[in-house]
Amino acid sequence: MTEITKTHAEWAVVDRLRSMLNEPAHAEYNVTQAYGLCVAILAWVMQRVRTPDSRAISAEDRAAIAARKSLEQQHVEALPWGLKTQGPAGLGAEHGAFKDFSAFDFLKWLRDATCHGDARQVTPSNLGGRLVGFEIRAIARGDHERSLVLSERDLRRIGNALATVYCEALQSAASNSPDHFATDARSMREERKAA
Repeated sequence: MTEITKTHAEWAVVDRLRSMLNEPAHAEYNVTQAYGLCVAILAWVMQRVRTPDSRAISAEDRAAIAARKSLEQQHVEALPWGLKTQGPAGLGAEHGAFKDFSAFDFLKWLRDATCHGDARQVTPSNLGGRLVGFEIRAIARGDHERSLVLSERDLRRIGNALATVYCEALQSAASNSPDHFATDARSMREERKAA
């Protein structure tokens, strides 16, 4: 296991979660595993990218803000988000409720719905006696409740895409060479102590 230094902390934590999300799925708990990793990425990244412009004092702050601005320009239907807002939603999801959302609006809704203790509703979605995803219900934009069912594939795609946007923003803000930033972060080793 590699060390996480203070310099690389923001990038390394999210990159490790992304790596875990891209590993082969757990044989028995694949949907739950995908949900847990996606929500961890959502919690970390969406909190960080909401740094107010007036509080940007470091390159990392500015990179997080740039990531937010990029997400605000992307539509929720565009890849990599790929949320269908027209046609059959499948599994009872009301995807049309998100048709005017940017990727940032959607991801903030998803983060709030899964990470806040107040009024969130996350329930399992089963098909043929098998867990296939999670239904998420929450109020968005202070108007009305929206509902969405995310499958394991959706959770992996969304978590991976958000982690990639964030890690690339931080890497590009690295002072010297963005390519060396990731290499440096991955090359450090924990010091092993003799038992």
